[in-house]
Amino acid sequence: MDSLSNRFVDEDMRNIVNTSIQMYNSHTGKQSSRKSPIWKNLQGTPRQQTNVECGYYVMRFMRDIIHDPGLAFEKKFDKKKEPVVYTQELIDEVRLEWAEFVNKQLQNNK
Repeated sequence: MDSLSNRFVDEDMRNIVNTSIQMYNSHTGKQSSRKSPIWKNLQGTPRQQTNVECGYYVMRFMRDIIHDPGLAFEKKFDKKKEPVVYTQELIDEVRLEWAEFVNKQLQNNK
């Protein structure tokens, strides 16, 4: 779910994610019928306007996935549907949540 116009999945990143999933499954004792995850290129993900807000886009993607108990984000970001747009308000929501989290951590470490 790359928010830049380049939809190429870096092979190193793919290997890191695949290895992480394998390690998690091994650690939890979860058995999988597949050797590795199935990768899908979701073309309908929101595209950032510049190269400076990618971190907030990634955090917004993660937030959307975490708050979606049915894991229907694959359908949400399907290119066949109307593209999802992250408004400045949605990005600012993530910025505020992140700032509140960091502030709380700083207060706890005093």
